[in-house]
Amino acid sequence: MGTEINWFEIYVTDLERAESFYKKIFNATFFDMKDYPYEAKGITLNETPESMEGALVKHPSRKPSHEQGTILFFEVDDVDDIVVHVHQEHIPVWREPFSIGHSPERMAIVGDS
Repeated sequence: MGTEINWFEIYVTDLERAESFYKKIFNATFFDMKDYPYEAKGITLNETPESMEGALVKHPSRKPSHEQGTILFFEVDDVDDIVVHVHQEHIPVWREPFSIGHSPERMAIVGDS
């Protein structure tokens, strides 16, 4: 049994806005999920043999939440540039870019809507 994540769901309140954001930031592609029990769009990140698929889901009882939601970290070229764009889109930034300690890598925690 492998340990790779093979599917993810990101809960959103505004599906169109989320689709636009992920297209712009990650160059993601989307596919219809007509038989899914909730309003959703399938999402493919990094169309390569190592690509990852999941869904943006508008769920009646699951909402984006900094306190209780799952946090996914996506690799980007420049976290500071992405956070500037996120602010311009009026998307919540729950934590501005910060160092993760022992590494030169930095991250930010951004909400979804």
